[in-house]
Amino acid sequence: MKKLTKWGGKREGSGRKSEGKAMFTVTLNAKNVARAKKKESNFSGLLDRLLAGWLR
Repeated sequence: MKKLTKWGGKREGSGRKSEGKAMFTVTLNAKNVARAKKKESNFSGLLDRLLAGWLR
C-alpha cells in the first residue's frame, strides 16, 4: 500500500500553499439552473461533467 503524503505540520503557516484556485460553493436554485440552461444546451450532461470532475 502506498504511504500517504502529509502536507503540513503542527506549526501555524506550515503546509502546502494554495495553487491560486478559489474555492466556492454553488447551490442548485432556480436562478442558477436557468442561467446554466442558457449557456449549456445539455443540462444533464453539464451536471454529469461537473460531478465527474468533482469525483476525480
